Amino acid sequence: MRDTATRIARRTWWLPWLIGAAVVPVGAATALQALSTGQPLSRTSFELPRSAHRVVYEVTGSGSAPEIRYVTDGVNRTETLRDVPLPWRLELDLEVGPALGVAQVTAASPVGCTVSVDGVVVHTAEAADGWTSVSCSSVIRP
Repeated sequence: MRDTATRIARRTWWLPWLIGAAVVPVGAATALQALSTGQPLSRTSFELPRSAHRVVYEVTGSGSAPEIRYVTDGVNRTETLRDVPLPWRLELDLEVGPALGVAQVTAASPVGCTVSVDGVVVHTAEAADGWTSVSCSSVIRP
């Protein structure tokens, strides 16, 4: 009988180590959970920069433009006007950020266009031949 017990002990010497290796991490995790406050770790919050800009769209020419299209939100929302008497001008405030914004006006017919941001002309273009289109745009940084 003693030989059998010795043989079993020699074959399974590693078993207490295996059980200990499993019990220690589970016990540590349980203790940490019991001692924690239940509140998530605090994080520093911050806001990415945003800024408002005064944008002026202008389309010059004589007669009327069959179509004028312009950006209304600084990103991708546009508005389209049809059969617009020229000259045409629109002032609006665009909020930009945290990414770049876009100011753009497009018109069709023998016209010119200008985009100003915060009182500075940032793009101007002119189309002189009949029934062509012209486009002015600028990237606005926050």
